[in-house]
Amino acid sequence: MQGDEARLLLGFPPNSRPSPSQIKAAYRKKVWESHPDLFPVHEKHSAESKFKLVSIDVPLKLSPVF
Repeated sequence: MQGDEARLLLGFPPNSRPSPSQIKAAYRKKVWESHPDLFPVHEKHSAESKFKLVSIDVPLKLSPVF
């Protein structure tokens, strides 16, 4: 995942340059929406995968912001 992909995952348009505060707000929203504890048992595995993608990969690709 590259920086542009991370921004897309957070809901920003391709090649956009959101401010650090916009990125942090979008990140927190995505982490909350994808948290596995919010999903029924049969959807937890899928939710865990998405949660890991958001909570681990996004900060690594946008590290100057975090």
